[in-house]
Amino acid sequence: MGIEEGEIIAGALGDKRAIILAHHGQLVTGATVEEACNLAMLIERAARLQLVAMAAGTIQPLDPELAREAHDWTSTDRRSKANFAYYARRALRNHPDCVAGQVRT
Repeated sequence: MGIEEGEIIAGALGDKRAIILAHHGQLVTGATVEEACNLAMLIERAARLQLVAMAAGTIQPLDPELAREAHDWTSTDRRSKANFAYYARRALRNHPDCVAGQVRT
């Protein structure tokens, strides 16, 4: 990606923490690695749930207050760290040859 594309993406991202890139996936930022990882996993989960919901029928709008409450809860530092620890344990369980970022040979 050239500088021009990076500037376009940075401009589109603005003050947000995530952006969906058409035909290229997502770009996520966070105050910590844990926060960024958690947000990326939430976006992937939401995309899967959206497809399932669309296949099941008409999607109903959420109550804005309940949506904000859910957003605020999923955005807590404590939850980000707990989710990151869970995903790290799962990755290490599925790939026991990796320890502290180094592959055993």
